[in-house]
Amino acid sequence: MSETQKTCRICHEIFQEYPMGEKNDYKLVACKACGSVMTEPWPSQAELDGLFGDIQPEAVHLPAPQKEIFRLKRLLTKITPNFAGRRFLDVSCRQGYATVAAKELGFQARGIDPHDFFIHFAKDKYDPHLFEHATVKDYAVRGEQAEFIYSVESFCEQPEPDEYMASLAKILAPRGMIFLQEPDGNNFFLPHDFSRWRFADPPINFCYPSEKGMIALLDRHGLRLRKKLFIWGPFMRLVITRKAS
Repeated sequence: MSETQKTCRICHEIFQEYPMGEKNDYKLVACKACGSVMTEPWPSQAELDGLFGDIQPEAVHLPAPQKEIFRLKRLLTKITPNFAGRRFLDVSCRQGYATVAAKELGFQARGIDPHDFFIHFAKDKYDPHLFEHATVKDYAVRGEQAEFIYSVESFCEQPEPDEYMASLAKILAPRGMIFLQEPDGNNFFLPHDFSRWRFADPPINFCYPSEKGMIALLDRHGLRLRKKLFIWGPFMRLVITRKAS
């Protein structure tokens, strides 16, 4: 395939890019077909592993962790009233707040994260049995499943979007749902100059899918948008289920 005919990593349409500026020595380019924004060059998993190995980040508490857990309990209750005994998986658990909130609601809660510094923090602050250093792919390969998958700002850090979504689809139990919150690269609330958006911080994150692009990606993996939740700012909040067979 020629350079002019490469496909968008998100919507898989012919990728006709238009420039969105530069940040941290990365070009920001958008797909004309779906509006998703991504960086050039696109980082590999090996490059990302090397980055985090070099900077050796350390997790810290948010200013009011108990308030954050309370806020997340309200959010989870808004998404579904059915949580008693159901399996909950936070696929990028970070400090562990959503996992703790789910457990307090009655879920069989589990949090995984590909970064060991987050897992060390969560295990130190909360019940260590709730957390595991693992990737979504690791979890899917083991055949693990969950009725509620909680994914917040994890997709924007994935070098293989289709592989990641395929793993989420494999983990999703029958009649389960995924809550997905991601930056929306084609949102009304974005600053006119995309490179001024504080959230965009390549190579820590490097993919800002549009809602249109995300729906196309879901469709390729047998998933569908069930409903949208409102959020202030340039993000999308989507409740996702399997497509009817």
